[in-house]
Amino acid sequence: MTRPAAGADAGRLLGRSLLTLANVITVAVPIAADWNASHIFNKRWPAHARFHGVTALAMAITLSASNVWSLWSGSTDRSTARFFAAAVPIAYWAPFFVAPLVPGTGVDDPPHPVPRLAGIPTSLLGAAATTATAAAGWLLDRRSDVYPR
Repeated sequence: MTRPAAGADAGRLLGRSLLTLANVITVAVPIAADWNASHIFNKRWPAHARFHGVTALAMAITLSASNVWSLWSGSTDRSTARFFAAAVPIAYWAPFFVAPLVPGTGVDDPPHPVPRLAGIPTSLLGAAATTATAAAGWLLDRRSDVYPR
């Protein structure tokens, strides 16, 4: 049996850490951004829209928390754990770039504007950063399996 090289061990740790970060962000940021008057408790939202907001949050929380456990548990298949730990944050955040293409959707809704940095909505910047973090974590962790000592 071969043991991974020291560089592979560092890549594995960094990869898993980045995947963990992407999943923790996928739990915490949507709760902070959506569990308030701008989304879930917005009086202008119909009851069914609130229902979908809550179910989307619950799904993201459940799947991301499961991913963090699976990544660090010795009782799961590494490649499967890695795949889902990248897939869930990417599946949650990448659609932020597709949604504005649907007529009638918007990045923000008055009177709750999304802050902007250099004219770009911070929600899109965060979505891009989290998607990139998950992809980088997947690549680094995968490389640690591909290049054993």
